[in-house]
Amino acid sequence: MSEQPRLVDPDSGRDLAAEEWARLCGRDHDSLAVAEPEREITVGGLIARARARAGELIAQGVEPGSRVILARPNVIEFVVDYLAIRLCGAILINLPWNAGTAITELAEILDASCVIITEDLVGHDPLYDQLGERRFRPMESPPEGPDAPVVYRAADEHAWFACTSGTTGTPKAAMHTAATWYRQTEVFEEHFQLTQDDPIFVSSPVGHAVALLFGVSMALKTNAPMILIPRWRIETAADLVSRYKCAFTVAPTPFLMDAVTHAEEHGPEAWESLKFFPSAGAPVPRALIKRALTALPSCQVWSYFGTSEAGGITGVPIDSDIKTRIETEGKALPGMETRIVDGELELRGIQLMTGYWSGDPDGRMKPDGWYVTGDAATQREDGYIRMIGRARDIILRGGENISHLEVENALLGHKAVEDVAIIGYPDDRLGSRLAAVVVQTQDVTLEELRDFCSETGLAKAKWPEYLTTVDSIPLSNIGKVRRGDLEQLVIERRRHEGSN
Repeated sequence: MSEQPRLVDPDSGRDLAAEEWARLCGRDHDSLAVAEPEREITVGGLIARARARAGELIAQGVEPGSRVILARPNVIEFVVDYLAIRLCGAILINLPWNAGTAITELAEILDASCVIITEDLVGHDPLYDQLGERRFRPMESPPEGPDAPVVYRAADEHAWFACTSGTTGTPKAAMHTAATWYRQTEVFEEHFQLTQDDPIFVSSPVGHAVALLFGVSMALKTNAPMILIPRWRIETAADLVSRYKCAFTVAPTPFLMDAVTHAEEHGPEAWESLKFFPSAGAPVPRALIKRALTALPSCQVWSYFGTSEAGGITGVPIDSDIKTRIETEGKALPGMETRIVDGELELRGIQLMTGYWSGDPDGRMKPDGWYVTGDAATQREDGYIRMIGRARDIILRGGENISHLEVENALLGHKAVEDVAIIGYPDDRLGSRLAAVVVQTQDVTLEELRDFCSETGLAKAKWPEYLTTVDSIPLSNIGKVRRGDLEQLVIERRRHEGSN
């Protein structure tokens, strides 16, 4: 490594939540803090609402060290709740607002003291009745909240659990200290040389680690305006970037493809302020990066590698040549190391989680500090990484890890399904889409299966988008589903049916 990172020393006495709050309070209270398409809030307004929300949380039993689940879309209320949780000294767990059973299951697994959901979106869903007293209820007359964090929280204490899909279907909680969380944001801030004059466009859902680290936390770290898009629509995105002169965003491949297509069709004017658009999640096609170089001439576009367990791991230096930007995911950022073992990428360093809440039955955390990502990759002698794909059976759809087992378990509850295998098939926009290969007891349609997924509380991203039937699911000699055979079957049948 060419330089030593500014590692947060747990013994330095720093309270990083208190520092974040102090930075916010030190800004011009009349300046813009957060904006949506139709709403804005000033710094002073954000501070007042966060304090009031912290008062409500404390009144409802949230204490220092409590685990609080926050499941909202990209709206001002998410930022209010985020700050309130930090004021209370609680541990944040951010989840997609529509995560369904993942929210209720994790509330139990993590023994969450409070779960904040968006009532006008999901409040009438009986699934959330399972939350009982954990469910946050706004108060008509909230008590006055604290004007600073209620307790000192050291940098080596847990502050955030990043939830990531695992082989069991239920998301795993990767435990981060205040220091590992802070460093994940800080390393991107330093890499891209961002300042308060670079408005941050939060395009990815805040229920995922990417938007929390490189959107919400980043804007609070740099004192820059934070621009939120509640639901991804390319016309709205172009308007927000243009209106607020956004300089930076991180988003998965489908969002990048939409931006490039919009610029190709309408010209690059709406995107001229955007300096950087790193993309990860679903594999970024090299051809798409080439298109982006032409369609978005003022913007650096490249692919990077990251995980919920350690944040953004690799980066392409901003002075890199075009060939490097197109052909690699960059090299390990300061404070991190990477290596390839038996074709799989491993990493270690100062951003890495302390472990999983429920343990590490897969043995991903090695005794010497290396973490096995489960991703296939190659690494050049100079350290540059090129990702190949998932080494295991997690399906990557539009930047989201999806467990085939979770979807299969849901569909097996349908009366027409005797057996089922969920297969990822290639898609230019999302990387992969989901196909259900079904052994049926009676005729069933794709729409019926999707309706059933909705009824069981499965997130929409996990619903199958193609259905085909077989007489039996092919198995290996040791009883494992021969997924390669089924993937080829799905591809051939879709081709025969004339699917795009």
